[in-house]
Amino acid sequence: MKDITTLNKAHHLVVSQLRRLRKLAAGYKQAYIIQGALLKLSELASGIKDMREFYPAIHRLLNQQLKADNFYVVLCEQDQQFSLEYFADEKDQRALLDAPSDAFASGLTGYVARTKQALLCDQDEYRRLVETGDITAQGTASQYWLGVPLCRGEKVIGVMAIQSYDPDCRYNQHDLALISNIAIHTVTAIDRVKSRELLEQTVRERTQQLRNTNQSLEKEIRERTNAEQLQSALYKISEMTAKSTDMMSFYHEVHQILSELMKADNCYIALLNEAGDRLHFPFYLDQYTPTPRERALQSGLTEYVIRSGEAKLISQAQLLELIKTGVVDRVQSSLNHSSMSTSWLGAPLLVGPQVLGVIALQCYDNTYSYSEQELNLLRFVSQHIAVAISRKLNTEQQKQQHEELEKRIFERTRELRQTNLFLRLQVEERKKAEEKLFHEANHDALTGLANRQMFLMQLRQRFSYRNREATPRFALLFIDLDRFKLINDTLGHHIGDLFLIEVSRRLQQTVREHDLVARLGGDEFVILLGQIQSDVDAEEVAERLIESLRQPMMLEGQQVCSGASLGIACYQPDYQNADELLRDADAAMYQAKSFGRNRFVIFNDSMRQQMLQELGQEQALQQAVDQQQFAPAFRPLVQDKDVLGYQVLLNWQQGDAAQKAELSRQATQAGLMPDIELELVRQICQKNASTELFSMTLSSGHLNNTLLFDKLCNVLRHSVLPLHQLCIGFNEAELLRLTTTQLANLHQLKRLGIRLLLDQFAAEVAALGLLVQYPFDFVVLDTAFSRSLQRSDQRKQLLQVLLSLAQTHKYRLVAAVAETDESRSYLTQLGCCYFADSSPVSETQSGLFQQLA
Repeated sequence: MKDITTLNKAHHLVVSQLRRLRKLAAGYKQAYIIQGALLKLSELASGIKDMREFYPAIHRLLNQQLKADNFYVVLCEQDQQFSLEYFADEKDQRALLDAPSDAFASGLTGYVARTKQALLCDQDEYRRLVETGDITAQGTASQYWLGVPLCRGEKVIGVMAIQSYDPDCRYNQHDLALISNIAIHTVTAIDRVKSRELLEQTVRERTQQLRNTNQSLEKEIRERTNAEQLQSALYKISEMTAKSTDMMSFYHEVHQILSELMKADNCYIALLNEAGDRLHFPFYLDQYTPTPRERALQSGLTEYVIRSGEAKLISQAQLLELIKTGVVDRVQSSLNHSSMSTSWLGAPLLVGPQVLGVIALQCYDNTYSYSEQELNLLRFVSQHIAVAISRKLNTEQQKQQHEELEKRIFERTRELRQTNLFLRLQVEERKKAEEKLFHEANHDALTGLANRQMFLMQLRQRFSYRNREATPRFALLFIDLDRFKLINDTLGHHIGDLFLIEVSRRLQQTVREHDLVARLGGDEFVILLGQIQSDVDAEEVAERLIESLRQPMMLEGQQVCSGASLGIACYQPDYQNADELLRDADAAMYQAKSFGRNRFVIFNDSMRQQMLQELGQEQALQQAVDQQQFAPAFRPLVQDKDVLGYQVLLNWQQGDAAQKAELSRQATQAGLMPDIELELVRQICQKNASTELFSMTLSSGHLNNTLLFDKLCNVLRHSVLPLHQLCIGFNEAELLRLTTTQLANLHQLKRLGIRLLLDQFAAEVAALGLLVQYPFDFVVLDTAFSRSLQRSDQRKQLLQVLLSLAQTHKYRLVAAVAETDESRSYLTQLGCCYFADSSPVSETQSGLFQQLA
């Protein structure tokens, strides 16, 4: 029994030792497995550089040790935000992909992260945690779930978890220990891989930054090199204009500089001639064709650039398209050879807005094409080349002119050296020529007197010196010759010139040597009297001048009598400038002319007041025109006391008697008469009248001014009054001052249907040519002519001629005499049977228009 007991004890001891050995072996085996897993994990951490490769490797490692088909890794941020780094799940693959961050926070993952403890959870434990509210049920429920925290020190940085949906696949504490050990080293591996990944990312970014910096530096170096080359080229181009090389060498140097900037094997420069219609090629370098001859502008690429005024980069395809559309001619585009350029670059040579020509490059190599950068470069360089060419051409032209000038100077000097006497003669001739030019520029060519320019210069100089004198006294005489136009028209321009020469001689003989006599133009002369003692001195000179000019003149056998009207303006301290003195002398002359011939008038304050009054009257006239205050008055036209019609006269309804008396003169001086006359014509044409004829005389401005003539014709075309009842007349004296073209407007008026009247015929000149050449219906004799018939046989003969012409040219000859004038019966005896009453217009006649309307 004792032995049996001993054997039993020994058996139990052996069994216990076997169990202990088995447990120890299992522990060693588990430690070996863990050690192997950790070794592999360390190898992974050392060899893998990308986290996207690291997590699948851990998953494969776990699968080698236990069943871990469903595996995921979630990282946690400081604010409890979870991010899914890796996942593989046979049930919730799509749900895990779309799961929001807070879903992990409320599930088992968030529970492990909060507790910082590993969790081995079966379905019972899962239900308990849900019931206690520690977690929220999510996704497909697993049979077993195993999760461990990923801790860096005391901080949880994530959770690693595996789960099984198979009831037969259970996890135990050994699995928990295995994954816990792997989780510890996984954090280290994650840090190592991420550090390596961050380092490599930093290296890549730094490398890229260095590469970008290097590229920027290389680009800057290239740009700086190009800029330096461009600046050097521009400097060379500018420098070449100062060199003494000829133009061909200049063009070759330009080509050499251009070759340093771009490919320029085929290059040419085309320049326009001065007319801009032809091209010549001073420089032409091409591998296929010789230099073209000068030609007219056609439809080549060169002309295409000239027309556009812009630089062009044209490929072969673009060139074919330009030829197809007809923009460029094929012959000119290929420059007369069979090989067409594959790339063509041209820029206009511009100096300001002017196009001098074109500089062009072309390539025949299919492997090379000009770029936009080269286009911009040529566009920029071409401007400087154009300026250089322009300067060089100007320099060459100046050089040639200088050489020609030097040659002429040399020849001239050689000739001058032949004799010193000849040199002196040339100098004297030059002085004489300068004196002659100065004299001609400042003196009248006909009379030799000072002209307007010289006179005004002397007068203004006299005004500038007045402050140097204590009591400056000088006077200005303004002279207008009487009857000069009549002398010029009747005796001819040659006699008129001789008359002016004789007048200038008499003027110079009458005044002192230091007094200035000048001719302003036409028959107007002025005399500047300097250093006079009083105004009486000026009056005495004026009397001597009038007396001298009244004396008859014998001009080539013709005796000519004239006279003069003088205006005198004496200097007063209140005169501001020379123009005011000349203005007042002119005004005094017109005042003298209005008083009659051969007299003078001294300008005074009353005349200035009169001028201001006349200015006010002109303003009143302008207001009257604007307010249509003018109406027609009528004077009868009779034959044997039978009224044939009425002469329309001007009546100012609002003006006083003095204004009405001066109406015609003031309106003419103010330039308002054409507008007033046009208004009268409009009033006559817009009234319904009886069958009488209405006649009115207009100023010649309606014929010599196109705008006024068009307005008159427009009024006549819209007339209510039949145009055959309207007769428009013009004074003979005014018609004689018109050109043939202006007189042709009479025919146009006649074609409108009105009747034409020639008024005041034979007042000074009886121009029979007007009666023959133009279709007048009435010719009204001047009143003075009619009254003097009884005393002049010559005028009686002229009247017979006029009556004879009246029958031939179908016009009626009308005498303007008062009804009570005794000359009316005498005119009737001579055969004139038409009369116009020349008596003043009565109030009854002024209102006649309303009765006739």
